Amino acid sequence: MAPRAVWLLLWFTGLGCHPFALVNEGAEPSRAVELWEKGQAAMRDGHPGEAVDFYAQSLAADPTMVRNHLSLAAAYLDLGDDAQACPHLAHYVAAQPDHLSIRLHYAELLVRLHQGKKARQEFEQFVVGAQEQGEPFDRNLIHCHSQLMAIDESEDDAYNEHLNRGIGLYLLARERAELPEIEGALSAEGLLCKAAGELTLACEQRPDEARPCWYLSLVWSCLAQQQLELRWLRLADAAAPFSYLTAVEKRQLSLACLQRLTPTICK
Repeated sequence: MAPRAVWLLLWFTGLGCHPFALVNEGAEPSRAVELWEKGQAAMRDGHPGEAVDFYAQSLAADPTMVRNHLSLAAAYLDLGDDAQACPHLAHYVAAQPDHLSIRLHYAELLVRLHQGKKARQEFEQFVVGAQEQGEPFDRNLIHCHSQLMAIDESEDDAYNEHLNRGIGLYLLARERAELPEIEGALSAEGLLCKAAGELTLACEQRPDEARPCWYLSLVWSCLAQQQLELRWLRLADAAAPFSYLTAVEKRQLSLACLQRLTPTICK
């Protein structure tokens, strides 16, 4: 995506989704607000270099005005300076952890800057938030698992590579099942079988992890293989207290146990 397009996306997601009360009604704007508004005007006029100066002055006048970090990041991205934009996006995401659209842009920026470990953390945090918030953020989950898989592959992390590929294939299969058949494309059933293969390899790498077991139970449920579904559900339940699951996955696992397993098995 071109720098200008990135800035526009930051503009609409940043200023649109998180309203920013600059001043109280009837109050005189502060010096920091006046400078920030001048920066906004410079951006609208297509002068991101001037905007950077105004935003920097505004931030110096009021270091608590966190929106300046998002504005500075947008201006630097418009200038094509990813390295300068990065710390400002980091500051903004730390201050606004629930602003998932910006967190996703920050993760993508870290990938472009070859900071894989930091990018992994941001993609994983996005996954947690997207699972909690649902639409429209969960539409990006397949992309996030694909990016995580690429990072895992570059770091020779076989377990997480198989896990993220398997989860991504499962999510893609769920999405494909809602669409008409596409000639030459794998069916939802084919994608689920591939997901089962990848998740099984993840389990072989780390047999005590609950997450691949949980997704295997979901895959076999979609394939109407009840015995396999229950087998992996029991294994996920047994491993859950001792391994990582997101908060949503824990809740879903508990509910599945209540619905599918006997009370003596589920805790």
